[in-house]
Amino acid sequence: MNMKLSYRDKIIFIVVIVIVILIAGFFLLIRPKFQEIDTAKANYEAKKQEQEEIDAKISTLPQLIENIKSVAKEIGEEQELFMTEQDPYLNEIYVREALESTGVEYKSISTTYATAGPITRYTVTPANLLAYDTKMNTDLYHELPQEVYDLYLETAPAGYPEATIGITSMELTFYGDKDLEDAYNVIDKLSQDEKTVILNSISSGDDTAETEGETRTEFTCVITVYSVYPLNVDKVMEEDGDWQQYIGQTPVTDETAAQ
Repeated sequence: MNMKLSYRDKIIFIVVIVIVILIAGFFLLIRPKFQEIDTAKANYEAKKQEQEEIDAKISTLPQLIENIKSVAKEIGEEQELFMTEQDPYLNEIYVREALESTGVEYKSISTTYATAGPITRYTVTPANLLAYDTKMNTDLYHELPQEVYDLYLETAPAGYPEATIGITSMELTFYGDKDLEDAYNVIDKLSQDEKTVILNSISSGDDTAETEGETRTEFTCVITVYSVYPLNVDKVMEEDGDWQQYIGQTPVTDETAAQ
């Protein structure tokens, strides 16, 4: 059967074909692009939120660095009291030179080089509280360690951690005058030294020696040297808060988020 389409039918047919093509193009080409845009927007919002969280943390960085520098400064002041852990033989030289400055004559020096050992902080046990009532009442110039007051007032933490540091033991035998002046000089030298070089005991022996007609008595002293691995305080003070040099992050923009 031969059917001829009228002009009107042809127009309708063409319009229908165009509509079908447009609809097919929308679903095949345009709609996926909208979905990509929606995904990019969602990624952008997520990255923006992530950056806001990072910025909030970074905003605290200057204060954190200042706190670190403050603590490092305190550590630097305290570690000046200790000898250096890496060089135990230099610590022995330090002690030798300190005692030689008193003019004593050495007979022997025996050194046991640094070994790790725990040191506990100053504490007050409940059994001593009554005694500390008297001690604290007589502390007119606040010379007791702050830890004592914290414990006494029950404002201190439950317990203090132990610090593991190097311990070097030395036993020195030297000759001194019979009137003990040389021995007192040794005691004074070590007690006045600001380093953690501790004189545990000093005793006189039976051996004597004649030096230029003068009788010299043998003395033995036991010394403990405490040492630490020092913190590089100068390096800490160089921190400037330039966080990007460490993690290499780039601020989020519309372009980087869309990518």
